[in-house]
Amino acid sequence: MERLLIIALAVALFSTSCTTERMPNIERFKKDLAASADGSARMERVEDFMQRVQSVHAPVLEDDTTAVFIYRGPAERVRITGDMTQWDGEIALERITGTDVFYYRGIFPASARMEYMMLVDDGFMGKDPLNPHVVLSGFGGFSELAMPWYAYHAVFQNVRDGTPGGYERLVRHVLPVGIMDYATEVHVYAPPGYDTSSVHYPVVFILDGRDYIEFAHTPAVLDSLILSGVVDPVLAVFVSPPNRHQQEMPNRMTEYGLNSDYARFMAEEIVPFVEERYRGLGDQSARLVAGDSYAGLASVFIPFQHSEVFGLSYSQSGYLSLQSDSMIRMVERAAPRPVRFFVDVGLYEEKVGKGWLPESEINFLKANRRFSGVLAAMGYDYVYREYPEGHTWGNWRAHLMDALVHFFAASELGSSSRYPQRNGNRNR
Repeated sequence: MERLLIIALAVALFSTSCTTERMPNIERFKKDLAASADGSARMERVEDFMQRVQSVHAPVLEDDTTAVFIYRGPAERVRITGDMTQWDGEIALERITGTDVFYYRGIFPASARMEYMMLVDDGFMGKDPLNPHVVLSGFGGFSELAMPWYAYHAVFQNVRDGTPGGYERLVRHVLPVGIMDYATEVHVYAPPGYDTSSVHYPVVFILDGRDYIEFAHTPAVLDSLILSGVVDPVLAVFVSPPNRHQQEMPNRMTEYGLNSDYARFMAEEIVPFVEERYRGLGDQSARLVAGDSYAGLASVFIPFQHSEVFGLSYSQSGYLSLQSDSMIRMVERAAPRPVRFFVDVGLYEEKVGKGWLPESEINFLKANRRFSGVLAAMGYDYVYREYPEGHTWGNWRAHLMDALVHFFAASELGSSSRYPQRNGNRNR
């Protein structure tokens, strides 16, 4: 594994050095432009510069830590907002005198990955017209900047244009009214080879199910990790909230906001429903609950409330500051549960939901750090990570891999060696 990492790093460094040499340089362009007194010569330099920008796309990476945002068009003012501003405030692009070209040079961590949108005059343009890389979300698509040292997994290379994930090979089910007084939609992923085997598998229960399918391409991620032998085969259950991306209740906020009924629903209805129809291992040590943001909070709460059912928890950018750190204090004051945790958050998550969440709760980064401290003090088995990214699907889709590898890394002794075994053959 170490040798592969060294090779990958060498390839990345080689690619970056080759690319940087041919990158358009904004300061050199400005000097060349200033030296061109003739109007037609200036126009030729503008056209040549923009052609070179389009050949590599914007933002232009001048070196490992410098990215130049560029806009060309009739405008009085151009700004960007995004992870680099924590989605609070705007950065103005400077017009190059005598042209319709605007630019901003930013300095960022060499391994950062950020999402942003462009604003022109008094309107919202949205995606950067010079950047083909887009990440989808419930708010639409945002443009993406990946700095040179950011490691982009191959599974996402063909969807960097904003192509959504599909539902191929997923089986849709609807759970009837029960503990929750409405029906619930789930989609089930079975690993390659499932139909020709009699093996029982660990089960990953993923909240915000449709978002993880469409925005995070999780079925493709699972296929890639399993077929490459990086992780053991798993079943995945995508559980979707009602009124997706809408304010009408019930919705994800009513389900995920420390809702004991929903936690009981997951433990007493979802798990039996799935494991009566699919070959789950039937043991809490082989069941993971995963989710993002509000669902990240629920992914801590559900195993904590029902550790007899769920022994694994993965919180991505969890809203752990809800109700003055209620979840954190709950863990701190209770006897430790038999749950293993994986917790991560972005460095650009200090103002999440500013303007509509309580001001005391918007710093997700600090809240997750507080939670990590409590887990350590309580003696939990946990992993805590921070990434130079924001509260975005580009962050969550990539680092979901890290947690899956942590919990389900392929064993040399075989995929069943670490889990309690089930007898018999239960088919769909």
